[in-house]
Amino acid sequence: MRLNREQLELILEIIDRGNFSAAARALNRVPSAVSMAIANLEAELNLKLFERSKNHLEPTEVALSIEPHARLIVTKMRQLDMHLTELSTGLETRISIGIAADMNQRYLLAGVEQLIQLYPLLNIEMVCAPQQELKARLQNNDIDLYVAYSSSELDKNERFRLLGVEKFVAAISPKDAQHLKDHDKNELTMLSELRQIIVASKHYPLPDRRVLVSDAYWYSDNLAMAINMVEQGMGWGNFPLSIVSEHFSKQSLIRLEFSNTTNGLDMPIHAIWPSYKPLSKTLQRLIQLWEKQI
Repeated sequence: MRLNREQLELILEIIDRGNFSAAARALNRVPSAVSMAIANLEAELNLKLFERSKNHLEPTEVALSIEPHARLIVTKMRQLDMHLTELSTGLETRISIGIAADMNQRYLLAGVEQLIQLYPLLNIEMVCAPQQELKARLQNNDIDLYVAYSSSELDKNERFRLLGVEKFVAAISPKDAQHLKDHDKNELTMLSELRQIIVASKHYPLPDRRVLVSDAYWYSDNLAMAINMVEQGMGWGNFPLSIVSEHFSKQSLIRLEFSNTTNGLDMPIHAIWPSYKPLSKTLQRLIQLWEKQI
């Protein structure tokens, strides 16, 4: 015999509520109907699901053994019901999101986690790459939306929404910081004499040439790698404060101090999508969640 969803839900309600009357109220049925349904089910299965006494009801080992499987099946069926309802109102089944490699991913992933709690059957692809590569992928329809810092140039083929602001700070290794101090170099212009480590891809044009301060620079398409390179004394880097603050605390990196300006640049964070393509219901909801996180 095959158990159907209604029978599984009935068994679980009785286990959770502890008696037929409470389960009947939860299911909007009369207690006698619930009791009869369980008696018929036990007869068909030739198994006893509940031990009954005058003032007590207890699930048998048989009922407890099928309980985990029943919960999983019922949960999945409810998720499927929800998903089908969402699809009927315009929810897509899959989205692809790009996150710029120099972003603090923690805030963005927290928003994605909240989204899948709302839409548990939604299929999400996450792409992490330098901003220039994400821009190219968006143009090729490989991703639906990407999150990156603002560019100095507006692209008429893209639309954007401000999610928040991240502060970027110039960082250097302790050894290099001491060298600058010994030579009394503490102005912003001295950065041009040092090698700069930037998070970018050499295969695409930079989204903003203003990020280049030094005459010499090395590329890395990975933020963690770029930070490690600076810690090893290979150059200096401009990094999100929310990420490198812990490196400052451990003194594996030093936040530079300038005599002629402050070390900190506020960078707007944008969600970016094609101008010809209206934001879907799912992406609108995700952007709202990101705005709260950031």
